[in-house]
Amino acid sequence: MSTAAYIRRETGVSMVINAVLTLAFFLLVFGRGGAVPVWGVGAYVFDFVPQGFMIGLMGSLVPGALAGKARRAGKVAALGVASPWPANLILRSLLLALCGALAGVVLSGAALTLLGLAQLPWGTGLAAKLVWAGLLAAMVTPVSLRKALA
Repeated sequence: MSTAAYIRRETGVSMVINAVLTLAFFLLVFGRGGAVPVWGVGAYVFDFVPQGFMIGLMGSLVPGALAGKARRAGKVAALGVASPWPANLILRSLLLALCGALAGVVLSGAALTLLGLAQLPWGTGLAAKLVWAGLLAAMVTPVSLRKALA
């Protein structure tokens, strides 16, 4: 398998897994209907902290570990590209997790402030969380994979 195909496949898997986990946690935190409060501890914007952190962490740690193993076993070719991210998988994953948490809170907080919303319809809140899960996984997973394969 080519390195590019490997990165695409693993990124797609990460996007699906993180969307499914986001769905499960959204249902756990916000229930199965009703308005979703936007502001406050435990509310929608606050929930982007654990969501972003966990997607950043697991979207980089697990795929990065698997990619390193695949590269060492000769199943996927190494990349000859330098990366500014730390070589240490745990440190890299923690940094991506912090970036994910910060990005989620800043982007959701800014958008919801501009919209002036205190509550979101349940379906809208869920849809936005699922889109964010996919987008964030699509950003962090290739970063970690490229470094693991470098």
